[in-house]
Order: sequence, then structure tokens, then C-alpha cells
Amino acid sequence: MSNATRIEESAVAWCVKRERADWSASDQAELDAWLSESTAHRVAMLRMEYGWQRVDRMAALRSSSLSQVAPVHSPYQPDSKKRWLAMAAGFLLVMSLSIFGAQQWMGNGTQRYVTMVGGHETVPLKDGSNVELNTNTHLRAVVDEKARVVWLDKGEAYFEVAHDEKRPFVVYAGDRRIVVLGTHFLVRRDHDRIEVMVAEGRVRVEGVDTTKPLKSAIITPGNMVVSESGSMMVAMASPEKVESELAWRRGYLVFDRTSLASVAEQFNRYNEKKILIEDPKIIDTRISGSFEANNVDAFGRLLQRAYGLSVVDHKGQLWIAQQE
Repeated sequence: MSNATRIEESAVAWCVKRERADWSASDQAELDAWLSESTAHRVAMLRMEYGWQRVDRMAALRSSSLSQVAPVHSPYQPDSKKRWLAMAAGFLLVMSLSIFGAQQWMGNGTQRYVTMVGGHETVPLKDGSNVELNTNTHLRAVVDEKARVVWLDKGEAYFEVAHDEKRPFVVYAGDRRIVVLGTHFLVRRDHDRIEVMVAEGRVRVEGVDTTKPLKSAIITPGNMVVSESGSMMVAMASPEKVESELAWRRGYLVFDRTSLASVAEQFNRYNEKKILIEDPKIIDTRISGSFEANNVDAFGRLLQRAYGLSVVDHKGQLWIAQQE
């Protein structure tokens, strides 16, 4: 066996070990020491992490054919640590895997859930936790006696996590990992933008790639994290902000002097009938109030009556402009 192959296999083993619930500070120290030994070690780890993320993306593509909310169980379960490592060795071939093969590798014990545009569902997990999925959300979960891991591939979800000191609850969203023992929190993923808000308890938000100096933070109620393009910001979240961000759980959107452009963007997340603004002069019109997320026609009538705007329903879209 060549030295390069041994390094690749070590990187695979580290990737698999790091996903286990019993990953500790001493394990992290050992990994850091291994990475610092040579550039070849760091490059191998980056290759593995890139491949892992690619498998995530391929799995998400395949899951898009599921129904409104579709839990799908993989056809078999890993029966030993040895089997996990054997599967991980196959990960070295990830660049040549078909979508189906990649799904099988990542899919051991995995349940997948999807909501369509305008969908809203609550999913109970095996550990007693609940996950509430917002519109157009793709999520995968592995929950067993050893680990509790969720991948938020797209969209927004609210987590009510059952307390378990022996099995931290881990959520992966883009390049961020959220680690909790038991709490209530919100995660939204829109491409590479990640938002995390805590309603109860506390969570740790950290980078997935340990070879990059990504900032980490512990957030509690009253704080939120916004992560985008490798950077992360911790901001204050007032009770009003939290209420507004979680209003979708009741089927509503809440705005407080929000621009019409932003309001339209929010409504378009929940409806196949889109709001299209024809006149750039009105995009900064300020909107306040609480609205049913799935009733875009009622909002259109409000724009006509309260704001004096022209609203035309044409080919299944609402076109907004100034009155002539």
C-alpha cells in the first residue's frame, strides 16, 4: 500500500469517527495534530470533506422526487463499526459514484423528509424530538441508539430536541454544524446563507471543516447567528424578532415596516402564485401587519385597498404597479 493510499484511508477514518456521538475534545486534539503533520494530510481531509458535501448534494437531488412529506427508510442498517469503515473506504471512489450509489452510501438508517412550496409539517423522531418543517424544505435524519444527526439540505426547520447528555443532537447546514443536548431552536438554509435562532436553551454553532479557521459561537435566547460565505455574525434577537421569525409555525407572516420587495420575497416562498413588482418606484413601500402565508390573493386585495396599488392577476401571477 502506497503512502498516499494510507493517508487517504486515514482521512476517511477521521471523517467517519468525527460523525460519532462520542467525539470528544481529545479526539479533536488528535485530529488537529494529525492535520498539522503534513500538507498531504490536510489536502486528503479537504478531499474527503468535499466528497462528503457532494454526496449530500446528490442525495438532496434524488430526494426532490418525494411527496409532500416522505419519510424513506434505507433498505439496510449498519451492523458494526467494521461495516461502517468498510463503507467509508468506498468513499474514496465518490467522484465516480452514480447518484444511486451515493444515496446508498449516505443513506444507512436515514429518513428523508420533504415539504413542497406552501407545505408545513411536524415530524416526530425516534428519540422523542420533533422537527417542524417550513415551506419547500429538504431534511435528512439519522436517529438511533448511538447518534442523532440531521442534515438540513434546504429550507427552514424548527427543532424541539429531547434532552440526552449521551447523544448530542447535531444539525448540519451548509458549512455549519449546530450541536445541542436539548433545546428549541430554528435553522434556516438558503443556499450558503445559514440563520440560527434559539427559543429555549442554548446551542453551539461551529464550522464543519476543521482545517479552516471558521468562527464558532454559543448562542442563547435573545441571540441569533447569521453565516454566509464562510463568515459568521452574532446579533441580538428581540422578542418581537423571535415572534416574527417563528410566525410561520402558526401559518402567518409578520412584518413591521418591511419593504414591499422583501414582503414579496417572503410570500413567494410559500406560494406557487408569485408576486411580481413591475414598478421599481414602489419596492420600498413599507408594509406592516400579520398575514396568512398561503393567502397571497388576500394580500393583493390589501395592496389595492390600503396602499392604492394596481394589482393584476395575469397567468397565475400577481403583477403589482402604481395606479395610473
